Amino acid sequence: MEKTLKNAKIFYYDVIRKPVTPVTDSLVMQIRDTSQKLESAYSRFENETNEDLLDSIIYEIQSLKALYRYLLKRAKECGIECAEISVFGREVSI
Repeated sequence: MEKTLKNAKIFYYDVIRKPVTPVTDSLVMQIRDTSQKLESAYSRFENETNEDLLDSIIYEIQSLKALYRYLLKRAKECGIECAEISVFGREVSI
């Protein structure tokens, strides 16, 4: 009986309630931060009129999209469920 309870406890804490690790927290924070930066860059792109700055913002958006795809892939490898975002109607997918 004790062995069954011990196995149930292990199953509950290790499988059902997966412990959140600092790596997981850090990865989720990076994804959120990158998502916010991407939204900000798209907003600046919509409002900018200077061609030189538009080029700069386009490169920034491409860089952030690449980083976001990398972070999503890494999160999926760690078993973290992440939804892809849509920023101003533009999909960022892996």
